[in-house]
Amino acid sequence: MKIVMRVILSSLLAFLGFGCTAQDKNQPPKIERVNPADLKPNAIQREQLTEEQLRRAKKLHETFAEVDKSSLETWIDNFKRDMNPAKEIAIWERIAKNYTNYTLQKELSLEAKDDAFQTLLMCSMSSDEETIKSLKLKVLSQDEARKLCKEF
Repeated sequence: MKIVMRVILSSLLAFLGFGCTAQDKNQPPKIERVNPADLKPNAIQREQLTEEQLRRAKKLHETFAEVDKSSLETWIDNFKRDMNPAKEIAIWERIAKNYTNYTLQKELSLEAKDDAFQTLLMCSMSSDEETIKSLKLKVLSQDEARKLCKEF
């Protein structure tokens, strides 16, 4: 159950990202951390994905199956909630490409693969340094996580 909740929260973070607000035009945006438990999924934006989007979603589900226990139906449902599922799928494909390249380079434990997945997921939503600060790595070093972010 704990893993399922973590996967759901990770997926929600991927789809919703971090909230950013600017105090005025001359100041850079202020990044605010959001408690994942407070996030609510968007409403369904479209009843169906295209056949191509479904094929791509299935491939993503297969790529991340060992580190994300979400069902294919959950992946599809999440993409249906996106305003622009094609753009979101493309982001996930970029994560998948980097994840696959990294995990095929050497034998990694499931925990190391999970660290790589979490790192790439966070890199897709925030700066490299924000990512490194927020990660709770189990196996990978911060230097290895930085390398993953740079390649992303």
